[in-house]
Amino acid sequence: MTRVRPAASYTIQGARVELYLLPHTSLHRVAADGLILACDATMRMTKGFRKQLRDYAGFDLVEQEAVSCAPLPPQGVAITGAGRTKFRQILHANIFDAQYTTDARLQLQGLLNALAVAAERGMQTVAFADYTLDLRRAVAEETAWTIAQAIAQRPQSLNQFKILCTNAVNGWAFQQILQWISQRGFEPYRAMYRIRHTMLHAARGDWQQTPADGFWRFTEPNLRPDDAFVKRGGLILQTKTRELAPIPLGDATITAGGALPYPFVVHLAALEGGRVPSRETLVAAVRAALSLSHNQSLRTLLIPIPSPLSGISHDEFAHAVAETISDYLHEAISRIERCILLGANETEFRAWQDAVNALRDALSLPPPESVAAP
Repeated sequence: MTRVRPAASYTIQGARVELYLLPHTSLHRVAADGLILACDATMRMTKGFRKQLRDYAGFDLVEQEAVSCAPLPPQGVAITGAGRTKFRQILHANIFDAQYTTDARLQLQGLLNALAVAAERGMQTVAFADYTLDLRRAVAEETAWTIAQAIAQRPQSLNQFKILCTNAVNGWAFQQILQWISQRGFEPYRAMYRIRHTMLHAARGDWQQTPADGFWRFTEPNLRPDDAFVKRGGLILQTKTRELAPIPLGDATITAGGALPYPFVVHLAALEGGRVPSRETLVAAVRAALSLSHNQSLRTLLIPIPSPLSGISHDEFAHAVAETISDYLHEAISRIERCILLGANETEFRAWQDAVNALRDALSLPPPESVAAP
């Protein structure tokens, strides 16, 4: 009854990596010789994964022991007990510099220092905590990549790793990155692109299996309260769509998700007679939906391509949506952390990926004034 099974397993350059997606109240059910816990110089456990570990697994004794070791120098490692967890020891790794700022290079060095200490102490199984929640303006995709790099550069004696995620969306992001690295190594992962503080991530899969805070539904101005999707949401979603309809073409509205696996559904009036009437209508609806999503503090948005899609090609649809999101994100700092551009099949996924690549390539071009005159 107490055994916790990994959500997925991977092989990264000869090392076995198990990914665990679990509520923070179950952290004490995972066993390892050591847990690498990212921290700062104060070693306080007051936010993010550190607070979850303190409150539901280690209790205050762990924090008291950790604070007694402070201040921890940049990239330093301190070892404490692990309270009532099944970890034998916790390796607190400072991933910040003296000014309490960090980047991927500092994070990687801190993790590598912790792995070196784990190897010196003869540990066999090492767990990594997803420290995304401990950082500001960080996304799990970048954390996953950094942890995978640390595993790839590990001491030779370490070959068994566990990664712990207590956030469902972060766990999804870790799965995408670890799957890619296990298959393709550290080849550039071009299905995602960061714009300021928001990640655009193209993916292929089933919308019902992809976690998010808000689901974008492209629909008619009457919101179609009797279609299969709304019925799946139950009475709450059906009632709200009837109350709100109709909305203007090119506008958007938001409702609770009801029985759907999403807290909120954003309804975009981008279709007329089952087809997208124009690019301008689609762009207007997307901008309205972005504003609603920001105001509602929806951190992760799930954006599928409507099926069937009529009036516009898959490529035109994907490019219009991605470019509108990019323009919006460059206008103001948004609370949106991630847009999952979901394709149900290879055609839809390729359309999203091409749209993401087009944004990357356009912004990587040198400004006109830097180009030498002929």
